[in-house]
Amino acid sequence: MLSIQEIDESIERILPKNHNYTSYIAASYVKWIESGGARVVPIIIGKSQDYYWKLFQSINGLLLPGGSAPLTGTGGYAEVGMLFYDWAKQANDAGDYFPIWGTCNGFELLSVMSVADDQSRLTDCYSEDQALPLNLRPNWRQSRIYGQAPRWVLRDLTKKRVTINFHHFCLTPTNFTKFGLNKFWNALSVNRDYYDLEYISTIEAKNYPFYGVQFHPEKNPYEWSNKEPKIPHSKAAVKVSGYMADFMVNQARFSQHRFDHGVSDYLIYNYHPIYTGTPKIGSTFEQTYAF
Repeated sequence: MLSIQEIDESIERILPKNHNYTSYIAASYVKWIESGGARVVPIIIGKSQDYYWKLFQSINGLLLPGGSAPLTGTGGYAEVGMLFYDWAKQANDAGDYFPIWGTCNGFELLSVMSVADDQSRLTDCYSEDQALPLNLRPNWRQSRIYGQAPRWVLRDLTKKRVTINFHHFCLTPTNFTKFGLNKFWNALSVNRDYYDLEYISTIEAKNYPFYGVQFHPEKNPYEWSNKEPKIPHSKAAVKVSGYMADFMVNQARFSQHRFDHGVSDYLIYNYHPIYTGTPKIGSTFEQTYAF
């Protein structure tokens, strides 16, 4: 249930020389999903459409992770994301529940895929290693993700710096309305970057179980890089992260998709993460899966 991204320059530098890897995922996303009680199936880029269709029919949800993958184009994260997004819409329209969660780059990809012309409506911004509380919009009470959240979750989300941001592109409230994203999504929270630009930090589809967060809940429990010193590891931050993992996995439990056989061949357990958080390697990820 977890989509893989193309290897970018930052990942290329930390992998062994003369490798033949083409894609990767930070292990923190795997652990985050597992912490909610689910098993992880990596969705590897560069495969046939038949491969993706089989996986879609077999898995119970999709997580689009953060990173720096292109939001449009063929052959990678964007193309695979669009396939699953279209199939998920069709499935949900037919009463076949299938949730999607997008984190950071995944949030941005969801915003692109939900407009007709498949173009980015994002604005340059700077929210790098910035821990913030959420500013909830009034419509949060009617949402699935926050509307039934325990009081302590809402308290910590809105009063404490428990959400960590790492992004250089933002979806502003102005663009959200101007380009019609408000017809598909509800914007549930906003934040401000280091230059006081207001951006949307949580979206939830009006008629589909699709969710996007601009922040990184997987980093609170699992990433400890000295290069990212502001990641909150407090009890409140870790518990909020756990609430969000539980929420997404509970959404996946509504799906009736199943593997007919051979699920063990697809699970993340077939792969071994690389310890990339050592001082010598210096990655911002403690562990990384490469494919």
